[in-house]
Amino acid sequence: MNPTSASFPKHVAVVGAAGGLGQGILRVCRASGVRFTAIVRSRPERVADVPEGCRVAVVPSLADADALTAALHGVDAVITATGVTASSRDPSALLSANMDSVEDAMLLAGVERIVMVNTLLSSLPGQPAGRALRFFASVPGTMGSGAREQHAVVQALGQGALSSLRWTLVRAATNARGKDAPPVASHDWQGAANSWWPVSYDAMGRWMLQEAAANRFVRAAPLVSRRR
Repeated sequence: MNPTSASFPKHVAVVGAAGGLGQGILRVCRASGVRFTAIVRSRPERVADVPEGCRVAVVPSLADADALTAALHGVDAVITATGVTASSRDPSALLSANMDSVEDAMLLAGVERIVMVNTLLSSLPGQPAGRALRFFASVPGTMGSGAREQHAVVQALGQGALSSLRWTLVRAATNARGKDAPPVASHDWQGAANSWWPVSYDAMGRWMLQEAAANRFVRAAPLVSRRR
């Protein structure tokens, strides 16, 4: 059964809306009648088909709390779909480097809920990185930068970042070729119903939107992937 719009927030801000997962979240919003604010660093034209009640906000730097506050005005929840690409390695684009300004902006805008995507390989906040993530973090180039950024977010949460907010860190298996099937979530692999197989961007976006409203995993880092 497909979730109805009653399962979702009324208006979400999507940080990193121009990327693959971000576009998937926006597709779910359009199909479900959820209003969105698509936050991009540049080139707002990359977000096409903006329904009435939705908007695109250009925020070149996550360190700019004033610009973020304006972009977050009127939203019920924030969903991040950020990653590291060849064009986004600048510290101003990294969530880990700007969590204080994101928190300040959300509080000023009256938004307390944030759902963040991360890699399935990440440890729980407060725990050291596992062997697999350490390996990928050692790889040169974008892959290594991305792994280091995702671990830095986990470390920051473990040290108290975003402590005034209701956050969920989604350790997700997702890619452009993933299956469009409802993912399942578990606190850990032992006894879990899910697997390492990825789901589509749309399926993961749908799960993140549901979690933003359901609050099942507040201050938690569930593993979210395809059912076995």
